Amino acid sequence: MHLVSVKCSSSIFRGLTVGDKCCVFRICLTGSPFSLLTPFTRISISDYRYRSPTSFKMPFYDSFLTETGFVDCVTPTNFVLYILLREYIGSMMIDSSLSQDLGEAKKDKVAVYMFFYKRLRDFSPSPFSWLCDSSAPLSARLQALVRGRIERLRNVFEVLSYTHPNTLKSEIFSDYLCMEDEEKFVVMKDSVFGLFLRKFALGFHHLSFEEMVRFLDQFFEAYDTVLQNFRPESKFMMSEQSHFDKTSALSTRKHALEASTKIVNSIGLLGGRPETDVKTLDDVLSLSRNLFPDLPAPYYAAHLLATRKRHLTEAESNLHAYVETRMAAAGLDKSMSNTCAYLSIAAAAMHLSFGQWQRSKCLEKEALKKSLESECKAPLNHIRVTHTLLSSNMEPFRYDGEIPSAKVPRSPHVALAEMRTGFWDMVDSGAPTKDLLTVHFNSAVAMSPTYFSLCLLDVATLWSLYGYPTLYAALLQCVVSADCLQPCPYSDIVLTTAFSGLIREYNAAGAITEALELTKACVQVLCRFAEKSVVRQAGLQVELEQAIRSQTDLSRCDRLINALRLCCPWEAALYQAEVERCRGNPLTSHDLLHHVVDSVSERLGLSVDTSDRLSIARTSVASTGQTASKHALFSRVQFPEFDRQIPVGGQAKLAQIGLRARLALVESLLSMGLCDQATKHLSRATALAERYRLELGAVTVKLLKYVTEVQLGRSVSDVVGLRSALHQILHRADRWTRCRCVVFAARVNLKVQESSADRLQALSSYLEQLFRVFQFYRVTDDRKRILDLIVLMASALHTLGRTAERNTLSRTYVQLRNEYQCGTSVGPQVHSLCLI
Repeated sequence: MHLVSVKCSSSIFRGLTVGDKCCVFRICLTGSPFSLLTPFTRISISDYRYRSPTSFKMPFYDSFLTETGFVDCVTPTNFVLYILLREYIGSMMIDSSLSQDLGEAKKDKVAVYMFFYKRLRDFSPSPFSWLCDSSAPLSARLQALVRGRIERLRNVFEVLSYTHPNTLKSEIFSDYLCMEDEEKFVVMKDSVFGLFLRKFALGFHHLSFEEMVRFLDQFFEAYDTVLQNFRPESKFMMSEQSHFDKTSALSTRKHALEASTKIVNSIGLLGGRPETDVKTLDDVLSLSRNLFPDLPAPYYAAHLLATRKRHLTEAESNLHAYVETRMAAAGLDKSMSNTCAYLSIAAAAMHLSFGQWQRSKCLEKEALKKSLESECKAPLNHIRVTHTLLSSNMEPFRYDGEIPSAKVPRSPHVALAEMRTGFWDMVDSGAPTKDLLTVHFNSAVAMSPTYFSLCLLDVATLWSLYGYPTLYAALLQCVVSADCLQPCPYSDIVLTTAFSGLIREYNAAGAITEALELTKACVQVLCRFAEKSVVRQAGLQVELEQAIRSQTDLSRCDRLINALRLCCPWEAALYQAEVERCRGNPLTSHDLLHHVVDSVSERLGLSVDTSDRLSIARTSVASTGQTASKHALFSRVQFPEFDRQIPVGGQAKLAQIGLRARLALVESLLSMGLCDQATKHLSRATALAERYRLELGAVTVKLLKYVTEVQLGRSVSDVVGLRSALHQILHRADRWTRCRCVVFAARVNLKVQESSADRLQALSSYLEQLFRVFQFYRVTDDRKRILDLIVLMASALHTLGRTAERNTLSRTYVQLRNEYQCGTSVGPQVHSLCLI
């Protein structure tokens, strides 16, 4: 269990007697990953009953904050009243036409205000009757709006967003100045109604997650019981199940604008909302464009939705229509260049999402040209971010001096993009970890609740690159919990990336069944759009590794590799090399790994070491010619072609792939007895790991250097360094790597111990660990390593003089070899002293 303590001031809580007026919440990361436990000092909800003041010695307004605690506000009655007030105030702000329909006359407004005021002071045993009682001073249209809102609040994400204090601040309290004087007092945050809204929102979000769910379950159970026989008048029938009403919600320009804005804000969350019909969103936007053809927002929303659905032509046409309507609405020549620059930036981002790098770079140059032609040069900030995303050689932006020095208002999305591109640009350049964490924690946008889960995912990925899988898995659980409690605008890709990492960590820990079940659940719940390839890739890797371990059907491995090649050709090439090695084709495996190493070196060399570009190009030409010659007639193995473009933050990942390929190549060379070539590859792997700070990879390279010495028959020169490397891997790596490390240490220990007493003592201590490793290999059905481990344990028992146990293991070896149908194919190569 991982516990994260978060202190929050509780001086505003009534009845809380904690010494320093602080209350500590515990976020539990095991069991239910979304459980927010109650405070150490429990807060009673009083059975969800509203405790009205018994005496009114002070006016109701003055005693409002002292007579009732925050959590006591969370009752079904107050929840209905909260929704009524929100919908009524929102309807007044949207447009005067709907406001007139809801209130009709001033005397009716006064009656509505008095109704709300009385409900604040008095406890109502049946709050749901307000929604279907024709005698109440609420119009039938307002009652229908509230019923529709309640239906949408069955989604917990909608509830968290609808009741969040920041939502009140941005949607209610910030727009009251544009209202008439007689209506302002309703929405002022210091009014009675404003205080009630703020109080309920704070009380609801001070509940734990379990208490929220329990309250909502009781609320909707009572709501369904009361309204099961209610049939509203057909005149006011509304689509209460839909997130976006069509004709009623698009009656005015303001309605169409808000519907489009809502779609834009929910683009990144549609994958986790299976109840949302994408076709309905298309219909809403199509109707908006037909009713208000000069309104830009529906075109932009349609552009984003088409990009999400991977419809390039539709996305491009909607983007051009959006810019045309913006330019027609502005009508100012001086802003024409800026508008064209923003168009080019948006088009570059669109083509980049489709993988069209060259088209994106052309549009970036066009945007830069238009921005330099303008007077204010405001788009240069956006162009710098786009340049960083498209630059694969870390070339600095040459027009930093042209960016306006005065503070230009920037959207949070732009600030987030600047922070993240700068962060990953530093990772690619090999910046120290201290500087990277300083950039992250000093960024205001990274600490904001809206983007917290996305930025935390970046930090988790950073620790994964640097070789801390345990910390990586713990942070991924935090990412999932944080995004479920406060979804970010890119929630789909955040959750799919986090779950794909957890799937790989489950696989590395030997929990194969759990990894496959998590893959299936993610595909069913989250994967509706392009992010499904991330989870699909993780699932394919789990299946591939398990098929390679068991080696029962290598033809199935070929099918899985072909599917994986569509997601990541680099990973597919590494797995294909491993499959060829299992087939007994070490030369083909060697050539594939060499092809991956050369491709990685070429791309990193072009982007890092520009002075050696000519020699790398010559090597590339030679490699290309060699590859062409390898494509012999009727050849089954095809050498993959890799994309030459490297996204920002991708160089470190590519370096990690290159390091894995080099280590696998070293294992292949050692199995063939080519120790001198293996030593050369190890020296290059050391330089690669040090440049990109791949610390766990650097430790593994050190370990393989000792392997080479042992393979050459030499005694290990630095025993202390060997033990230090073993200690680091055993305490930092995942379980799969730790098991291989134990096997390696048991083998090498036979050669590094000089004294026979030390040797026997070390062997005795390692036998128990080897037995646990054997159990792990049995669970994962790693047949080759099971047989290899039995041979090693039998050799150790023979050295210790335990002949009976050795003979038992020998019979077990023969039995398992026949069961696995290995025959005599398990040769000396399985006893290689290699650790990858």
